[in-house]
Amino acid sequence: MEVVNEICDLLQTHANRDKVVSLTSYVLKLWGLTAKRQDLLTASARLASARAALRLFDDAAALKVTLSYGSGKQEGPLWGTLGIAGNTFTLAYLQAEKLVFLIDTGVLRVSKETEFQVKTTHKLFWSLSAFIGFIRSIRALHISALVLKSPSAPKCASARLTQASLTTTKLVLDVIHAVSWLPPGWLWGNRLTARQASSVATASAICALIIHYRGKRLVSSR
Repeated sequence: MEVVNEICDLLQTHANRDKVVSLTSYVLKLWGLTAKRQDLLTASARLASARAALRLFDDAAALKVTLSYGSGKQEGPLWGTLGIAGNTFTLAYLQAEKLVFLIDTGVLRVSKETEFQVKTTHKLFWSLSAFIGFIRSIRALHISALVLKSPSAPKCASARLTQASLTTTKLVLDVIHAVSWLPPGWLWGNRLTARQASSVATASAICALIIHYRGKRLVSSR
């Protein structure tokens, strides 16, 4: 019964359910590419499409984060500016994703050149959002390390450092994965094989679930 309750708690919210669907999708894709099974690749694509469709309704949550963060004065000019930029790129990514959805479904008819530009912009906003998240996570990691070295460090300082390390690792993987979708000539865009990109995405999805469960433990241990 405890396991069932844990699964129900995990799947109760959209954000956590997305983590599970993401991991399942990438595992199926990696498995399908390795075993050369089209059925697994089709299943993965269906789940990926479901995630993309649900992201069409993420504006309110992203806007709430943006408004809560405000002008970023609490973090100073540098980190505050990065925070605002990250929130802006996330919102821009969500709007670009709506355009991609409309183009892919045929609701919006554009030229091949415009379609390429829209999809490139979509991946660019995704990459920039992930990159800024990674840069900001380095700061959080540094602060966690300083707290751990402090004579008055709380008991959970070590666990928080591990959590910050996992978050930074996940965001590194997200940057690698996001940039790999960009066209050739954009850093390492289009240079990873499908199997390599899927491996990176799978590792990121595993990190996301580990971070979630470790976060729950940290909250309950307060």
